[in-house]
Amino acid sequence: MNGFTITGQIMGFVAMALIIVSFQFKDNKKLFAFQIASCTFFVLHYLFLGLGGDNTAFSGMAQNGIGLVFRVVIMLGYRYDKLRSTVVMAVISAAMAILAVYTASSGPVALLPVVGNFVCLGAMWSRDENVIRISQLVCVSPCWLIYNVFMLSIAGILMESFNIVSIAVYYVRLFIEKRRERRTE
Repeated sequence: MNGFTITGQIMGFVAMALIIVSFQFKDNKKLFAFQIASCTFFVLHYLFLGLGGDNTAFSGMAQNGIGLVFRVVIMLGYRYDKLRSTVVMAVISAAMAILAVYTASSGPVALLPVVGNFVCLGAMWSRDENVIRISQLVCVSPCWLIYNVFMLSIAGILMESFNIVSIAVYYVRLFIEKRRERRTE
C-alpha cells in the first residue's frame, strides 16, 4: 500500500462514519447534510485509491460526485418544487452516462457503480421507502459491494455489507410483526 491508498482508505472510513451517523437524524436536512459530507469523502476516497494505482477507482469517484449533486438537488427540492421535475432527473442521468463513458474504459468493473447509481436515482426519485429499500438490497448495494471488492475499498465493503444486512433485518422484522398480527386476529 502506498501513501495515496492509505489516505484513500482513511477517507473511506470517514465517509462510512458520516453515512452511518446520517441515519440517526429525523430531520431530513441534517440527514442529507451528513450524506452530502459522506459523498464528498467517498469522492476523495476513490480519488486517492485511483491515484494509488487503480484507474477503475475513478468510476467510483465520478459516480459519488454525481451522488453528491443528486443529494443536494433532493435536499433543495424540498424548498424548490421545480427541482423535482423529470427534466432535472434526466439531466442528472445524462451526467451519469457521460461520466460513465469517460470512466468505463478501465474495464467492465467500472460499470458497476454506474448501474448502482442509475437504480439508486430512480428509486430515490420515487420517494417510496419500500422501492428505495428493495432497490438498495437487490441492486445498488450488490453493485457497489462487488465494485468495492475489486477496488479493495475496506470501508466500501463494510458499508455495503452493513446496508444489505440492515435492510434484510428490516424485512425479517416486518415479516415477523405481520405474522404476529395475523395470529392475534
